[in-house]
Amino acid sequence: MRKFGIYRKGRFFMMNLDELLKAAITDPSKRSLFLQTLIKSDVYVICKNPVRYERGREEGGVQLELITIKNPHGDIFIPFFTSHRALQQFAKRYVEHYKINCLRLFDLIQSASAVLNPNSYGKEFSSQEIKSILMIARNLKIKAISYNEEEIINYRPCERSVGHLTKAASKFLAKQENVDRAFIMEMIKGCEKPQLLMVIDMLGNTRKVFVPLSKYLAKYSKAGDHLCFITYEQDMGKKAAATVDPFYVRKKRYFER
Repeated sequence: MRKFGIYRKGRFFMMNLDELLKAAITDPSKRSLFLQTLIKSDVYVICKNPVRYERGREEGGVQLELITIKNPHGDIFIPFFTSHRALQQFAKRYVEHYKINCLRLFDLIQSASAVLNPNSYGKEFSSQEIKSILMIARNLKIKAISYNEEEIINYRPCERSVGHLTKAASKFLAKQENVDRAFIMEMIKGCEKPQLLMVIDMLGNTRKVFVPLSKYLAKYSKAGDHLCFITYEQDMGKKAAATVDPFYVRKKRYFER
C-alpha cells in the first residue's frame, strides 16, 4: 500500500492510506493530503463478474462490471476500498476483486457515485465530485495508471486449443529472418478473462513484424481470440515465456550449424 510521510513535533510518521483517511475525517487540514495520496494509490473493487479486457483503449482498456450498494437514503453507490483487508471486512466472504489505481477507477465510473470503505470509517464521492477530481488531475497532468499493475499479471499455458494460430503464425514467422523464436500463453490480469499473449524473440523493428502478423492472424482467429504481442527482450516477455516452450524456432542456417 502506498505510504505518505507526515512531520509532527520533530518526528516523522509514515501513514498508509487507511490512516490518512481516518485523519482526514477528524481533521479538515488533512483532507487535501489524503485526496492527493488517494488518487495516486491503488484501491480495491468488487467485480460482479470477471473483468472483460478491451483492446485499443488508452491505458490498458479495462472494463469493470462492479456491484452497487444503497445507502440508508436509497442512493446507489459503487463501493471501493483502501485495502484488501477493508474489502474482506465488508464482504465477509470471498468475492472476485480487482486492484486498480483510484484515479483510473474514477475515470471509468465518472457518471456514477462511489463510497470508500462502506460500513466503516469512509467517504462518499458524488459523480460531480469525481468529475471535479478528474478535471483537477488532468490540469496537474497526473496520469491514471496502476503503480503495481504488473504484480497482478499471471501467465499460464493455454487451456484451449490454439493450433489454428500457432500453425499460421509459424508459417508467417518462417519468412522473417530476424525472428528466432515465438511463444504463446494465456495472460491473466487480476480477475480479467484470460487473453492470449504471443512473445516474439527477434531483432529489429517490432512494428514491421507485429502489424503484418496481427493482420495475417486475423484471418485465422476464432471467436474469443484476443491476442496481444510483446518482445522477448522485455522483462515481461521473459517472465511470460518462462511458463511455456516455444511453438516456433527458426531453423539454423548452414553457417550456424
